[in-house]
Amino acid sequence: MAMPTASAATHEDGSATSPHAPWRLIIVEDDEVIASVYRRTVEKLDAFTVAGTFTRGEDVLAFLGREHADLMLLDLTLAGMSGLTLLQRLRTEGHPIEVIAVTATRRAPAVRAVVQRGAIDYIVKPFTIERLRQALNLFVHRASGMSHDELDQEEVDRVCASGRRPGRSLPKGLSHDRVQLVRAMLAEQPDAVSAAEVAQSTGLARVTARRYLEYLVASEQAVVEDAFSTGPGRPRKVYSAGTGRSIPAA
Repeated sequence: MAMPTASAATHEDGSATSPHAPWRLIIVEDDEVIASVYRRTVEKLDAFTVAGTFTRGEDVLAFLGREHADLMLLDLTLAGMSGLTLLQRLRTEGHPIEVIAVTATRRAPAVRAVVQRGAIDYIVKPFTIERLRQALNLFVHRASGMSHDELDQEEVDRVCASGRRPGRSLPKGLSHDRVQLVRAMLAEQPDAVSAAEVAQSTGLARVTARRYLEYLVASEQAVVEDAFSTGPGRPRKVYSAGTGRSIPAA
């Protein structure tokens, strides 16, 4: 069942700002492992707070009958009521919650039906964590355009998603300049390098360099592997420019 959470006023993750952040998000996914990946990703972004996680559409309707949420990550394949039926019910009842579909369903009629019912994005499993971050940042970008009673064309473009798609939303404590610094250092290396080597080259503390490297791996901008040596001890991790992991199609 869902655990309600409180709202605050600001966020610092580098995405579009809004006086209403953090936005309350609910996760509707029948695979608990994948749902936990979503939760961990969302919780790293100051713009959002997870208001609840659900496996059944019926429980979502009951929750939204007594609690507020701004955004839903929705799998279409659920036990009981389907995700599409849930979305239809919400629209029929005039519920304003925004929806990002995250599903393995690729059939054109399903995509069309979800879009026609107002989903702001449709992500096909398997997908990268960075793709999920982009969808979340798209919501914030759109929502920031609704901060006034009357909108100019630029704000209308945001709401209609016809403006420039927002860039990556960084986890707390990371900066775009340092991401570029570490990524450029990796791109210049002929071989994989350790976090200590990255720290020495960039002037960052080793723990800081490791955080940036882990972000680059998670966002498919770098790869990590174990480097074995002939001496004692555990293998060390080394990093190189490349692509990384994705969320599976459960």
